[in-house]
Amino acid sequence: MNTQAEIQNLPQPLSRDIQHRITEVLIPAGQNSNSIVMPLVASLSGKKTEGWLTWITHRKPSKEQLELLGAKENKLRIVHIKENIDSRWIMWEALAKGNSHTVIADSTMLDENDTTAFEKAAEQGNCLGISIKSAI
Repeated sequence: MNTQAEIQNLPQPLSRDIQHRITEVLIPAGQNSNSIVMPLVASLSGKKTEGWLTWITHRKPSKEQLELLGAKENKLRIVHIKENIDSRWIMWEALAKGNSHTVIADSTMLDENDTTAFEKAAEQGNCLGISIKSAI
């Protein structure tokens, strides 16, 4: 049986107040990223929460495929960008505005400064962010 002193010396869990709001998803080379992203978008658009699911993408998603997967068109906002454009500023704006419950962005790899800025923007906008990058 542990003594009180032994218990006090055990590592303490992180504070429950710490919440990471940004997730990075790296899709392996050769993997069809649509097979991962489209169901994710459809699922998150069906959340019964306030606000939009905002998807910042260079893809040309099929409305029929999204509907087949269960996407709710009235909860989904798609922001079309050109392929290979730096979408970080657009993502930051969408996170900080506060009218989306989640922002998904096809993006470049984020560095520590980007992640910190996005975490602050997501906290300001009270939302979550998902950065998706396909490996080459």
